Amino acid sequence: MPFSEQRTRRFSTWAGLAIGPAAAFLQQQVGGALVPWTCAQGNGWPVVALGIALAVVTAAAGFTSWRARRSESGHELAPGPGNRRFVAGLSLGLAAFFVLVILAQALAGVFLTGCER
Repeated sequence: MPFSEQRTRRFSTWAGLAIGPAAAFLQQQVGGALVPWTCAQGNGWPVVALGIALAVVTAAAGFTSWRARRSESGHELAPGPGNRRFVAGLSLGLAAFFVLVILAQALAGVFLTGCER
């Protein structure tokens, strides 16, 4: 297996574990920074759009981790060390969790304008 392919496979195993929390952090920080602007505009749709975009990125990372858990021949579990399968499954689960967290934060933009105190 070439080095670049091995590095790609290694990242794909950890993709959901790395990108999920980073996307949730980005949603929290950017969404909070957008509050004064959304209050002035009177709607929270930029926060919702940001949340949907980050949820799609996180779901793609989870899908990448799921593919790393499967083998090239299409079997359910890839052969090899069990820790790689465990990390890929953990990454998939955490990516799914963080998709829900991001969507819950984005849902606030539907109901709140940013001017509430």
